[in-house]
Amino acid sequence: MRAAALFAAITQENDVREAWLGLATARRRLGDAAGAAEALAGALRRHVPDPAVAALADAIAREAGAPGWCGLASDGTLIVRAVPPATARQRRDWRGPVVTAADGRHFLGSPIDEAAIAATAGCVTSREGGLAGWAWHPGDPDRDPLLTIRPAKGSGRIDCVATEIDVQIDHSGLLGRPRGFFVPSADLAGLGGLLHVRGRDGRDLLGSPLDPRAEQVAAAAAAATLAALYPAAVTRPPRLAPPAAMPVAAHVATRPATTSRSSPPVDVVVPVHGGIGHTLACLESVLADLPRSSRLVVVDDASPDPELVAALDGLARRRRIRLVRNARNLGFAASANIGIGFAAGRDVVLLNSDTLVPPGWLQAMRAVAYAAPDIGTVTPLSNDATILSYPDPGGGNDTPDLDQTIRLDAMARLQNGGLSVEIPVGVGFCLYVRRACLDSVGLFRADLFAQGYGEENDFCLRARHLGWRHVAAPGVFVAHVGSGSFGAAARHLKARNAALLERLHPGYEALVEAFARADPLAEARHRLDLARWQAGRRRGGRAIVLVTHGSGGGVERQIAASVDRHGDAGLRAVVLRPSRRPDGTRCVTVGDGTGRGFPNLRFAMPDELPMLRRLLARERPVAVEVHHLVGHHPAVAGLATGLGVPYDVHVHDYAWLCGRVALVGPTQRYCGEPAVTACEACVADAGGLIDETITVAALRQRSAALLAGARRVVVPSEDTAARLQRHFPAIRPTVQPHEADAEIGDPPPPPPPSPTSACRICIVGAIGVHKGYQVVLDCARDAAERRLPMEFVVVGHTIDDRRLLATGRVFITGSYDADEVVTLIKAQNATYGMLPSIFPETWCLSLAEAWRAGLRVAVFDIGAQAERVRRTGRGVLLPLGLPAHAINNALIAAAGLSRHE
Repeated sequence: MRAAALFAAITQENDVREAWLGLATARRRLGDAAGAAEALAGALRRHVPDPAVAALADAIAREAGAPGWCGLASDGTLIVRAVPPATARQRRDWRGPVVTAADGRHFLGSPIDEAAIAATAGCVTSREGGLAGWAWHPGDPDRDPLLTIRPAKGSGRIDCVATEIDVQIDHSGLLGRPRGFFVPSADLAGLGGLLHVRGRDGRDLLGSPLDPRAEQVAAAAAAATLAALYPAAVTRPPRLAPPAAMPVAAHVATRPATTSRSSPPVDVVVPVHGGIGHTLACLESVLADLPRSSRLVVVDDASPDPELVAALDGLARRRRIRLVRNARNLGFAASANIGIGFAAGRDVVLLNSDTLVPPGWLQAMRAVAYAAPDIGTVTPLSNDATILSYPDPGGGNDTPDLDQTIRLDAMARLQNGGLSVEIPVGVGFCLYVRRACLDSVGLFRADLFAQGYGEENDFCLRARHLGWRHVAAPGVFVAHVGSGSFGAAARHLKARNAALLERLHPGYEALVEAFARADPLAEARHRLDLARWQAGRRRGGRAIVLVTHGSGGGVERQIAASVDRHGDAGLRAVVLRPSRRPDGTRCVTVGDGTGRGFPNLRFAMPDELPMLRRLLARERPVAVEVHHLVGHHPAVAGLATGLGVPYDVHVHDYAWLCGRVALVGPTQRYCGEPAVTACEACVADAGGLIDETITVAALRQRSAALLAGARRVVVPSEDTAARLQRHFPAIRPTVQPHEADAEIGDPPPPPPPSPTSACRICIVGAIGVHKGYQVVLDCARDAAERRLPMEFVVVGHTIDDRRLLATGRVFITGSYDADEVVTLIKAQNATYGMLPSIFPETWCLSLAEAWRAGLRVAVFDIGAQAERVRRTGRGVLLPLGLPAHAINNALIAAAGLSRHE
């Protein structure tokens, strides 16, 4: 069932033949004949059939009661298999071959999508005046792609077959099988200027069209210009001429040559190619508040969706949009140029078709654009806008719907309305360009940047050289879906164009990196975060403040449980996590519950501690829960005192007393908790893991004071309480288990001894050194060496999967979500569990997960894991330090199997 769910999820994101066939096989094994037939049809309809699965296809068709199945071979031959033998009827429709039985039922795979099978994925760039790239057919991966190279103007053609199978291309698509190609400059001698590189589907590869000699021609032209300016017979200094590459200056040194005071009307230009839902939503949001003097210019870049084409025609007939249609797909840059030409004499906003705009956005951007005579472009904030992303400037933000966009924009207008912040370049998803800037700089370089990515950066850098500035408008917010235009291959187009951009404008990357380090938009984002934070405050409500680290894991799960518990009690859970500014300054970031949607509510420590206290005081906190201080500045420890509320300490590990957190030193075994002098030597040798330069003695002295001042010190096990008291005798910990082991159903009793069954041991979690990685590796190697009837499966991941897999006795599932772990453990059909932690766990969440999955578990006789197994009897205790062969013998015996000495 899990395999079927996984394959189904893959097919939703990736149209891959192997995924469809895997889904068909999984559904068949589950007895779902109709579902298996549906999945097989998905494989056959859009992919060339794999001859090896003919028997499987026959069986699925037979079990589903289908008349048979059909497919299209690489050479165009129609494959038809009737099950049982029967008469098949063939015809064609707009998509491709249709195969039906006498009673009209379709064969599985019919109708066949010829366009999908012929589709070519790939990317092309220029190299040494020639063309280089890769291509493959996702629907026909065994076929070498035939490419045609034609000039954009004039006649001529070159055919090229991509055959280099050893080419290494990342992100070419799931199970991608790209082939590389290279066409040297000499072979292109008969073709000049802009070249189209197209697959057998007639569509341009990403990166096409391009002029492979453009950079060489520019360099030669610059050299010739300089030669004319520096004649050998002339001694006077010449005028300077621009080189082929234009190094980027950190500051604009000149004023623009054209600084017209007039403010012409503005048109909104939206290039469109597919994506009917996003596109129509975008256009409606623009039309909802378009000034009378403005026009919405839509450039239909040969959209392949007939429904979208019809919708655009309808809008044009009703004169809601001005529609320009390209006969062939030209890419964003060329389409933007067409729109700019249509809007002659006007300012232009270039807007992506996957955006949503709020009321008043255009007027607000226009006001910023004319706030100074040298402003050339204006860009708003967005959820996905590279250097202008909000709330997290690193990206990965959720995409708001229109209502959320309107609310965010209203807050941005209130907090940052009318402000402008200078940026290196504008961002093309929503770019306001003044007509005077366009007239002085010129159009986008469609000959270099093909379908898009980077063309607006090149334009803005050229504008910088002419004295124009680019600014952000943090008082405007526009939503952007982003990054869906070209699928998996988009990374290659981005990488190609980024390299081209740096060659054209050396220093551009350094300019952007310097901007990110300085982060001049930080204050504007902070104000907007603060407004959203205050909007979430309930009148008369109270709060609880939780202090934790930012590393996730078991601590994060307990934070989530605490947030839920306090929420049920009517308290707002305010979570404080450590963070750092680009300059390394330690900060505290404020979050609302477990969500991390306020990354700009960040306070530098210790300087901004008073500001943080004022923010928290307005929430009327009743207490502070200290769950973890690792990563925090020491000043955070005194937060409760400054707020005048009590605090509780919740202990999750031994970072209170151990510089390496888990009581495991350089010998990779439990240290035995020696004297402080030995601990100092351990940290000096192996290094500290608490993100702070502090001696063990000072750490324990500080911890003793913090623990002694707490209202309660809460620990999850008796073992943890006893260990803490040995080091901090003044405290009296409260034992509060994370869950009640008694409420977990008992696993079945061990099976009777059997001399033939195999022993499958399940290990759960992220297995590092202290979680027993070396134990697992030694046991797997011993099992292989002695040819024991046993194997190991890690539900999770390890610090070095490769070495474990090399034993031939280990299977690793990979990372999992907390809500699926029990199902995943059950799916392994293990005979016994093992949690090989070599240190005293304070609780061990994985233990309960294994029990819930019906496993008894072997653990070492140390820590909370041993305490819980001893109390419940749901497993066996192994002496700490037991060698691998003895561990394996004990596991085989515990599983009820014969022992192999």
